[in-house]
Amino acid sequence: MDLKSSLEQASTDPDATLVDQARRGDRNAVAELYRRYERQAYNLAFRLVGNPWDAADVTQEAFIKAFRNLEFFKGESRFSTWLHRIVVNAAYDYLRRQKPEPADAEMMEELARTASRTRVVGGGSSRDLEEATDELSVPLKQALLDLAPGFRLAVVLCDLLGFSYAEAAEILGVREGTIKSRLFRAREALATALRKAGYEENG
Repeated sequence: MDLKSSLEQASTDPDATLVDQARRGDRNAVAELYRRYERQAYNLAFRLVGNPWDAADVTQEAFIKAFRNLEFFKGESRFSTWLHRIVVNAAYDYLRRQKPEPADAEMMEELARTASRTRVVGGGSSRDLEEATDELSVPLKQALLDLAPGFRLAVVLCDLLGFSYAEAAEILGVREGTIKSRLFRAREALATALRKAGYEENG
């Protein structure tokens, strides 16, 4: 990458300098990239595979693939977007290899308590997961797990992890309009599940 390209990437991707250092073998840069995104990658993996132990394996596999293939990261998207695409692919690969048991309500509650104590870092900013997890009722968590993976991921990426439609589309390899469509249908499905569980819509 030439100087001009490096400067352009650094202006749009807050991880550009670290990525460049990691490419050159800087272990501290690798560790910092892992620290920034480990929790977010784990939560994304968990929401897809539905099991904390499997999610940890998927997360580890995704980071190994990412760091081994840094030379192929061209900076056409943010590092965080590229990494989360790898997480999604690793989760899909895992699901194809074996059929995981669905998480039960108790397991989901445990994850919510754990996640509420962590912070999500992305795109150069951070936000607390507390609001995104503590307000999820057990029926809503189960309804989220019942969604097809593509719809579930749209909700997780945009509504829980705060990615924009464009970033979610990049991560999932679909059009931005597809993300909007999936979100609309997923939210309708979640609202229906809540009504069946006895929850009434506000407003």
